[in-house]
Amino acid sequence: MTKLAAAAAFWIAVALIQKLNWDLGGYKALVLLALLAATPVAVATARRRQPGESRPASHPLLLAVAALLALHAAYAVKELRRPSLIDAATTTLAAQAMVRDGGDPYAAPLDAVARGATGEARYAGYKYLPLTFLAYLPLGAPLAERGIVLTNLLLHLATIWLIFRLASAMAGPRGGALAALLYLALPLVPFQLFAKGVTDPVAVVPALVALLLAERSALPAGLCLGLSLSAKLLPGALLLPCCLPGAPRARLAYLLGIGLGLLPVLPFLVEAPRALVDNIVVFNLVRPADSTSWLFAAPPLAATLAHAAVALAYFGAFAAVWRRPPSLAGRCGLAAMLMLAAILAGPAAHHNYQLWWLPLLAALLGAVLAPERLPSAAAALYQSASRPARQGDLR
Repeated sequence: MTKLAAAAAFWIAVALIQKLNWDLGGYKALVLLALLAATPVAVATARRRQPGESRPASHPLLLAVAALLALHAAYAVKELRRPSLIDAATTTLAAQAMVRDGGDPYAAPLDAVARGATGEARYAGYKYLPLTFLAYLPLGAPLAERGIVLTNLLLHLATIWLIFRLASAMAGPRGGALAALLYLALPLVPFQLFAKGVTDPVAVVPALVALLLAERSALPAGLCLGLSLSAKLLPGALLLPCCLPGAPRARLAYLLGIGLGLLPVLPFLVEAPRALVDNIVVFNLVRPADSTSWLFAAPPLAATLAHAAVALAYFGAFAAVWRRPPSLAGRCGLAAMLMLAAILAGPAAHHNYQLWWLPLLAALLGAVLAPERLPSAAAALYQSASRPARQGDLR
């Protein structure tokens, strides 16, 4: 019953976040704060689960996952008929066209919303790093907005698989299937991906791969995190301490991987450094708060204190992981907490930002909901029964 209550609370919290949008930023902040406070409990519970201790996912559970996947795919096909996407998608298509014509999307007037919010023309360039528009180029160039939706469907499938892998590594295949089911049961996710055409999955997918590889292979983990940063600074920058390896030599490989992953940014940085820095870094520092954030109605001192708190938490996370590298559950929980804290301290708490931490909390909660460890005798009997028979055993 407690596990069902935890799953229901997670679903209700995400539903409230979806409902509490413009002019309700204070109430949304309370829900995000509650999730932030609950994350360490989920980490502590998930840490007690051991890979392989839970039974394989049951057929009804797998059928439920397949049914929800089919519904998501059907919804994506529906949105393909008449796509009407937000500015994140349309400016991505415009950036692709500009690069094909030899222009620089960071020095071009692509973002009228940002220019209107700040009143300065230098903030009208493309707001994401180059891997975002490059990732959508293969399908976006020939299919325009439909290509954005189709690319998001592929990235969505990759996200579901990575959630399954993360939770399976923490609690076995049943935990992985439960995590995938939890994520698929959230209406916010397909709506943002297929009706709005948000581009966050381009940065989220390699970041999830980096977490999955962090304890095993430092160079590929760093490379994936660098690729995430080459798409968007956030959430990738928040995962830098979370994926830090324990061994000193591995840390050097990790840094090298990040550097390699950042190479797609180099040509644009060389061509127009001021325009790129203005639109990627400076704009987010001077961006005025909107009514999706509690800071919209708060005094300036509140924002300063919130930023200081997140900075302390961020560098504290670096120190903690450097001193004692955590388990996979600990890394996922730390990443989710930093993401939630960054959204709380940021000038906006838009729905697409929730796609950063939702896969991580879904994976943790899937591990929490997985069955308790089998008694030793029962576990031995189960492993014996599930082990493939060898030729000598058949004699």
